[in-house]
Amino acid sequence: MAQSGWWDCPAPVRQQVEDFAAAVRSILADNLVGIYLHGSLAMGCFNADRSDVDLLVVTRQGIALEPKRALGKLLLRSSEAPRPIEISFVHQADLQPWQYPTPFDLHYGEGWRGRYEAELADDGWRHWNDTHRTDPDLAAHCTIMLTRGICLFGEPISAVFPPVPRADYVSALLYDVDTAPAWIADNPVYGILNLCRVLWYLTDEQIASKDEGGVWAVEYLPEAHRPLVLQALNIYRGSCEDTAFDPGALAEFAMYMDARIKQLVTPAT
Repeated sequence: MAQSGWWDCPAPVRQQVEDFAAAVRSILADNLVGIYLHGSLAMGCFNADRSDVDLLVVTRQGIALEPKRALGKLLLRSSEAPRPIEISFVHQADLQPWQYPTPFDLHYGEGWRGRYEAELADDGWRHWNDTHRTDPDLAAHCTIMLTRGICLFGEPISAVFPPVPRADYVSALLYDVDTAPAWIADNPVYGILNLCRVLWYLTDEQIASKDEGGVWAVEYLPEAHRPLVLQALNIYRGSCEDTAFDPGALAEFAMYMDARIKQLVTPAT
């Protein structure tokens, strides 16, 4: 499956996003600041067989319960039709002035489907505004939005998203790096390529996609680790079968990358 971006993605994916955006506009009405695309679909490395659609929605005020309930039902209908949707809804006042970790009003990813289904069925949704929640990953999403994002509707990206301090972006990048040796075997393609893009940023200040990070790592990393990265890159691109990774090579790669990344973020003494 060839990679694509927003302007040349498969027609069913574009229709999914456009229909979803239209429904969000209808639900939020005057409370909507904008709908914004980031991630692989914005950065030109979307794989229609394995990529998510990554979105941020910004509102003028916090979302009341009834519209939030409608958004929950919409997400259950729209995600996986055909691709999973990963989305956060953020109140404009929680972006400017910048806060870290950044508060969010509503979040959905396919890992949340069971929870949404249960809470929409048993009135648990009535408590969705009871808790103040934050997400460190929003620092990374907002940074990528400012450099590579696409406005699907609403106010321009530059007017909505503030500059993210480098320290906050690095903190977001490192959010799951510390535990990578423990979990990378469960999701090796994501783990390998994500570590590559983190290392590239720490080395050259380059904000990159997972695909771009993998391309860089094939040239930069020690020879022993390059075949593993190339395998992950080919699987991610859909140019080879989703083959098993060598456990020993995977463990050695994770330990090497963890040590190299920590070396770059630890101040010299």
